[in-house]
Amino acid sequence: MIQLIKNELIKIRSEKYIKFIFILNLIPLVLNFANFTLNKRNMNLDSGFYFTFYNQYFMLLPIITSIIISSIFYIEYKNNTYLDWITYNISRIQLFFSKLFVSLLIMLVIFLCNLVILLVFYGVIDGDFSNLYKIVLSFTTLHLIVVISVSLIFSVIIQLTRNIVISISIGIGSSLISMVLMAAPFSYMIPITFGYRAGLYFVDNEFYYEDPLFSTFVGNGLTGLLTLFMLLLSLKLINKKTI
Repeated sequence: MIQLIKNELIKIRSEKYIKFIFILNLIPLVLNFANFTLNKRNMNLDSGFYFTFYNQYFMLLPIITSIIISSIFYIEYKNNTYLDWITYNISRIQLFFSKLFVSLLIMLVIFLCNLVILLVFYGVIDGDFSNLYKIVLSFTTLHLIVVISVSLIFSVIIQLTRNIVISISIGIGSSLISMVLMAAPFSYMIPITFGYRAGLYFVDNEFYYEDPLFSTFVGNGLTGLLTLFMLLLSLKLINKKTI
């Protein structure tokens, strides 16, 4: 398993899209730093720098996650290397989890880069250290729910389509739909929008749902069930005899 993870990391290094992803994920920070410098110096979590950044970052997060997980699986289709793995008697289950692990590892690096920059910025400029733990809870909640659910959903989509363009297009579409539905009262039924609202709860609970207990229970339940279903479906797909 460890060797498979190392192999995935080696393959990823040669892919040009990784550099693009890391540049893309910094766009919300760059835009908000520019706006902060030139115009609005509002550090309020619920209406200022963090809130604007959070919304822009949320728009990109499903896209970035779908690109990474889809590309990691697509490498095998592009290079026709699945049969090689089977020839060497490599477990397909281990192959799947090594790819999922590397995808989540990349997203963890992206998460930590953004979080550290946010914490340093608020710690130095704002000086209100009570806001720092709110940022940690908010940003962590958003990432956990959105990244895990999207990663497993798109591990299924890329295996079904075997087409990177279709998979990424669906990722872009899901982001646009989520932006439309994120304020809907039923958004807790959709993992991506539930992650958005759950993250904002730690900034200001007014952004959450009218019935918080019910929404949290249903949101977590549906997200957990969908994630488990997608995991089992992915494992079933990768275990198919015809590759």
